[in-house]
Amino acid sequence: MSHGSGVKRVRTAAAVVLAAVLAGLLTACESGPDAPGGTPAAALTSPAPTATSPAPSGLLGTTELNGFYQPMRYTAVDGDTWEGIAAHFRMTPEILRSFNDSTSVAAGKVIDLRGVDVPQFGASGSVTGQDGRGQLLYRTSAGDTPAGIASRYGVPLHALRIANLNYLTGGEWIPPAGTTVAIPNPPLD
Repeated sequence: MSHGSGVKRVRTAAAVVLAAVLAGLLTACESGPDAPGGTPAAALTSPAPTATSPAPSGLLGTTELNGFYQPMRYTAVDGDTWEGIAAHFRMTPEILRSFNDSTSVAAGKVIDLRGVDVPQFGASGSVTGQDGRGQLLYRTSAGDTPAGIASRYGVPLHALRIANLNYLTGGEWIPPAGTTVAIPNPPLD
């Protein structure tokens, strides 16, 4: 039994595959932007896709960020709508309206983007004051989660955990109802 012929077949198959790959690369290079005439072959054979609708424009008002560069408030300008503002900040208009007491968006209106003063799912507690280091003190309610609290106050989850190292015990940290939690770097009012 000879293994030599099997090795030759594998080498031959590998050479064929390598030749096909190289031929494909050469073809791609010849049809690129440096091809004679300067027009890629792909541009000659397929039409450019047409846009079905214009890209949505950005908001023209001003956005207030907190110390973690999270959007906290938006000052509206003429033409802004709940739907446009909500879409820009990746939320639903219903949630955005629930954070704000106004029924319409008027120029100069300051829109709360986080619902800091509104109890929310995962963050239905309330602020009880501030500590001496500029952190809000937040009293948790049943069902509060670190992610919910972090989202409501616009802080990264890791920053919330670091500010409350005394509550971490190794597993997932779920603050019991009535716990006072520090919210790092609160937005300036």
